Amino acid sequence: MPLDSALLVDYATRTIWALLVAVVALLLARAVRRTTMRVLARSRAQANVTILLGNLAQVVVILVGALGVLAIYTRDAFGWILTSFSVLGIVVGLSLQDILKNFFAGIWVLVERPFRIGDTIEVAGQSGVVEEIAFRTTMLRTPDNREVIVPNGVFMNASVVNMTRFPTRRGTLWLVVDDGERPTAADEIRAALADLPGISADPKPSVELRSVSDGKAHYLVSFWAADRDAVSSAAVRALRARFPQGEVHGG
Repeated sequence: MPLDSALLVDYATRTIWALLVAVVALLLARAVRRTTMRVLARSRAQANVTILLGNLAQVVVILVGALGVLAIYTRDAFGWILTSFSVLGIVVGLSLQDILKNFFAGIWVLVERPFRIGDTIEVAGQSGVVEEIAFRTTMLRTPDNREVIVPNGVFMNASVVNMTRFPTRRGTLWLVVDDGERPTAADEIRAALADLPGISADPKPSVELRSVSDGKAHYLVSFWAADRDAVSSAAVRALRARFPQGEVHGG
């Protein structure tokens, strides 16, 4: 059976264009991968996330190039093939939407890093130390030594409290003293807290006179400390020792 010369020319032309598209797609995919990894490295994203997103970007470009090659060879049938792939993608996406949501949320957590391993966070009523950040879930260790597995999609819809990002916490105490005979100066109250270990020097402790009634002055004493509970106990003892006739209680 003699070969149709026009068919051979058409096939050769398609092959040349297909090879050109394939070469351009491969070169572009490599460049996109390098650029993506460079940008993520500058943002100090984790190494595994940098590699994953770089590879994903490369695969996307290669897939687009493969579709281009397929379009060159199939022509009129390409629309039907693309529609079939689209329908299949929608079906797969709907069936795996929760997994995909948690996966992409995990990538966001690893890239943006709103918290890191070792941070103490609170989210969706759970609090604990971050033990592991995976692509789908984050593991927390609670104060009573339980493991809580939080789907990463939760971090996209709930408020997250990072209790480690700013290590000092504000503590308050009320000091009630007899102000009838000799008014108590704020500097005298601050002096009682000056030498306490663990109390922050910046910001400094503050003292506010809130009210005076029946000869009693009510002072609100505020301070900052990394271990607020321990410093509160020490501050109560120091104020009671300095003002034995006064009353000290928590804020």
